[in-house]
Amino acid sequence: MLKILTLATATAVALGSTAFAASRVERVAFASHGQQIVGDLYLPEDLDPARPRPALVVTGAWMTVKEQMPARYARELADRGFVALTFDFRGWGESGGARRQYEDPSAKVADIEAAVAYLAARPEISKDRIGGLGICASSGYMVTAAAKNAAIKSLALVAPWLHDAEVVEQTYGGKDGIARLEAVGDAAEAAYRRTDKQAFLPAASLTDERAIMFKVPY
Repeated sequence: MLKILTLATATAVALGSTAFAASRVERVAFASHGQQIVGDLYLPEDLDPARPRPALVVTGAWMTVKEQMPARYARELADRGFVALTFDFRGWGESGGARRQYEDPSAKVADIEAAVAYLAARPEISKDRIGGLGICASSGYMVTAAAKNAAIKSLALVAPWLHDAEVVEQTYGGKDGIARLEAVGDAAEAAYRRTDKQAFLPAASLTDERAIMFKVPY
């Protein structure tokens, strides 16, 4: 059964203690759909292989990489006794993938599942206590992965950015704004298929009208 808890509750349930220890970071790599995924594994200093720990995959906001907001949460979790994994999705940061900075929800869900499988293979991790922590836009990806994958036993979300039709219209300039972005995306996709070259747009801006999130205080 999937448990959905607040972060504080999940910590208390898993540890049953408020005694915290410092953490250390190990650079790791694993595969997702034939591409190398590079991650940082945050480990409690008092880790004992004879006492497997609960673990979480931690993912950050839209278009962020592992050294940004996921790292902040992962270190706090490790300081409290969890093993926490942050990683760059395919096409982002240090991970493989020819198509760079490409926001592909289905691929990101698959990468989360690959990260869970990697954690489950580590001897210091309790396979029955692997969870996901999704922040902002990646909350949707994490929820989808948890719904698909029984290996994800618990789920926590921070400032979840969960889209529905109303939210999308409010954020992206109504139906006209959505149509404009879809046209830009379709043109970029067609050009990529012809030339194998990517076109990039700013993710957010208060001044650049090309931005996907224009005049949104991102």
